[in-house]
Amino acid sequence: MAPPRRALTAVLVVLALAAAGVLAVGTLGYCSVFGCTFFSEDFDPHGERATSARADATAGVAALADRVSLGYEVLAVGTVDGCVEGQHNWKRKDVYSHECSVVDSRVLLATRDPAAVADGLTAMDAVLRGLGCAPTPAGGLDRVRDEYWRDDNPQVQRRGAAGLPSAWYTCSDGRTVLAKPTSDAEPSTDPEAAFGSRSPGDEISGSWYTAADVSALTASGAQLALVMRVEQTYYRTRF
Repeated sequence: MAPPRRALTAVLVVLALAAAGVLAVGTLGYCSVFGCTFFSEDFDPHGERATSARADATAGVAALADRVSLGYEVLAVGTVDGCVEGQHNWKRKDVYSHECSVVDSRVLLATRDPAAVADGLTAMDAVLRGLGCAPTPAGGLDRVRDEYWRDDNPQVQRRGAAGLPSAWYTCSDGRTVLAKPTSDAEPSTDPEAAFGSRSPGDEISGSWYTAADVSALTASGAQLALVMRVEQTYYRTRF
């Protein structure tokens, strides 16, 4: 005797739900280990939305870099625009599937006087704070001055201000500034080692530092120069 239609329907519903559950668990497990991108928003770094945002961000970082540089001799300039792909797996869970940022970086001569390095760090810290940029919890250039610019610091003994750590600032407009102290005693001839990586990610455009820029620094007599990297994320897609 054939089972009632209602009972058969119930069995099929249970089986379908079980299959869906297995599929969901399997998908979740796969995504947790290997990462998932098939649910991500479409990524088009040359589309209308990205292009418009890029133009605004490029102008914004250049304007802030100009204000930071006011009154300083600019030894070199580096720019880059690029995108990175996010990760979403068991080890790392980025909030974006792709993210694009633009960078405007300047090498500024702060002083040729070894006795004025501390004042130079103080002055740039004041400039950044005056522009609405606050140091991250790790501290700003004032902390670098107080904790690292010491005669008993072996890095300072060997490399002068080039032996000092960097400081990050977050600005009220959403931009970030990385302040990297250096000097004419910079030991590396590699521009990315001397001035910082050209990242972010896959490059769309830019003109980064060269070996000639490193030579300009080492020939400048700078006891304190500051690599000021202004960066803004302008386009992001999500998982």
